[in-house]
Amino acid sequence: MPTIPVNNANTQSIPVVSGTIAAISAESVITEVESLFALPDAAIQLSALLSDPDTTNIQIVDIISIDPALSARVLKLVNSAYFGLNESVGTISRAVAVLGRSPLHSLVLATSAGLAFENMSSELVDMEKFWKRSVYAALAAGSLASRGGPRLRERVFLSALLHQVGQLVMYHHLPEISTQVLAAVARGEDRASSEYALLGFTHADLGATLLEHWKLPVALTEPVRYQERSNEAPDHAREAALVHLASLIAQHMELNLANSPTASAFDVDPELWAQANCNPEILDSVIEEVDLNWFQVISLIAPNAMLIY
Repeated sequence: MPTIPVNNANTQSIPVVSGTIAAISAESVITEVESLFALPDAAIQLSALLSDPDTTNIQIVDIISIDPALSARVLKLVNSAYFGLNESVGTISRAVAVLGRSPLHSLVLATSAGLAFENMSSELVDMEKFWKRSVYAALAAGSLASRGGPRLRERVFLSALLHQVGQLVMYHHLPEISTQVLAAVARGEDRASSEYALLGFTHADLGATLLEHWKLPVALTEPVRYQERSNEAPDHAREAALVHLASLIAQHMELNLANSPTASAFDVDPELWAQANCNPEILDSVIEEVDLNWFQVISLIAPNAMLIY
């Protein structure tokens, strides 16, 4: 039987069982739902520009300025408490200069992704908890990658923020299968194993395929696809390992925040730390950084998720 390896502390193979659905793929699912979960055109154009080293600031300002909603979001971002500027920024050109291209790219895509799923409706998911966990993962990934330079930090921040969007697609488009997967998880079974056994692909494949349809670069989509099997990632294995590790930290924090989570309660395969090129000794400082910043970040990316706080 075909198998897919899972990169976690209990590495295993995922069997394809007889119940696997025929004639369905991650690509076919995303083709059916991409109009429902679409990035604004200006955000896609801006992403392409910001990925091109020859792009000028004037071109970036022009793209942002033609979209009033995007302009408003950029100004809100740059003037937020997260950046802590001493003076107000009132123009897009100044915002671009102050934020810098890499942070601008990350924050515009992050807020645009939040909008793409703003009207997501499913009885199977709590969107407030979903975005909180996603922001935990994004900040953890950025903190873990901070020693690798700002470009790596911004890339893995985005990949980690979006690493579970495939779950949202699955909840919306495949609710019956999602119910079976959630039941399996409740029994203590591995989520990716259950998804692959039922569908022949996982939510990571769905998420990566959606990001590819959004025309995001491979440096962002590959870590999402290979988040649980980073050793198979063709070009961005470290980023995939960072995303997986950040996801585990987010789960750990979500379950243990009331008890002040620390490294002593976090048991992860040493090989994953090695693949991420990180030392477990930094975990406490990572958790502290996430705990310090998540509230500000989620208020920018998914403000509706703040209604419960």
